Amino acid sequence: MQKTLIFSRHPRFKSWLASIIKRLPIDAAEIKHVDKDADLDAALADSEHLVLLDYGWSEGLELSLSKAKAQVLLLGDIQSMDVGDVWKMRTLCMEQTQIHAFVDFSRDPEFYLPVIRSAILAREGAGKMGEIKALTAKLNALVTQNLSELHRIKKLHERLVPLRGEKIKGLSIHSKFAAGESAGGEFFDTVSMEREVLILMASSNSYVASSAILGHFEELRSKKSCTDEVLEAFIAALSYELKKLQNADVELLLLSLDTNTMEVRGYNFGGATIWRNGSTVNRANELELNPNFVEKARVEFKLGRGEPILLRSSGYAKNLKGTQHESDEKWGDFLKGMEKKSTHEKMGELFYLLKKEQTRDFLKTDASAILIEVDKNAILQV
Repeated sequence: MQKTLIFSRHPRFKSWLASIIKRLPIDAAEIKHVDKDADLDAALADSEHLVLLDYGWSEGLELSLSKAKAQVLLLGDIQSMDVGDVWKMRTLCMEQTQIHAFVDFSRDPEFYLPVIRSAILAREGAGKMGEIKALTAKLNALVTQNLSELHRIKKLHERLVPLRGEKIKGLSIHSKFAAGESAGGEFFDTVSMEREVLILMASSNSYVASSAILGHFEELRSKKSCTDEVLEAFIAALSYELKKLQNADVELLLLSLDTNTMEVRGYNFGGATIWRNGSTVNRANELELNPNFVEKARVEFKLGRGEPILLRSSGYAKNLKGTQHESDEKWGDFLKGMEKKSTHEKMGELFYLLKKEQTRDFLKTDASAILIEVDKNAILQV
């Protein structure tokens, strides 16, 4: 049910809004002034709500806004606020993509009629997302019905391209994929740029979400370089689209490897892990793909000459559940036992481990692994 909820204790705002209410495409009966802090998270969680939220309503607005599905108009009285609060509110508007617009109710309300009208229309459009979600479910069901054909194609691809390998300035990169029975799936890609290699490893249970990820990654491929700002802009844009699709069940590992210094930096949202010398560089997590969590998702380390690392997908880890190699200790021992083997032997062992106890043609879920090794004689920039 569509509602317009107002979270403001400022006496001036009520009269400010009343002076323009007749000019808005909204029924006055649906407007509700809220007086309980506990109602805010529930109000923000409903995509059919328009929430007018006063900056001074409560502490910790960042956390509440990061989970918002409602259209949000942030309210403030600039004339009566000190410089510090104005700066904090400015930062909130820049970082919280859930905020539709800012309304300064110390100014004439007529200036903000277009903004409020726009938010109301956006709220009505968000209401259609339920229909899109239902269509997405039907699409996934349709794809599942034809899964046998998809499995046949996956199996053919697995036979024709059993191991993918490439040499890039000072690096050897080998990758392998095994098909799973679950809907959606995993995919990965590496892109060689002028002085860096971009690596993507993603997982989703929705084909629509997978399509969105690939679409945004195509734009990222066209960049000349991938600075932290570029990577974070990719995360923000993808997060925004997934939110519109009401699909947050996406896991993503995105790395940039500098081929001059062998410095690796990027972000990991989900169950993918990076292994070096039998130990994890990062930990699997349950972070939602959201620009507000980039600091927690940050991955940063440096490789040396002759040093290999293994990128293990979240799907690979899911296939290990219930086996002795589910534990980090046993998995680390398994990796250390392969240290003297060739790259092809290592990749073969990685996927033999998954399939040796399988009675079906396919794993439970798609599984991917990427093995990256720095050449022993690579020239590294200090």
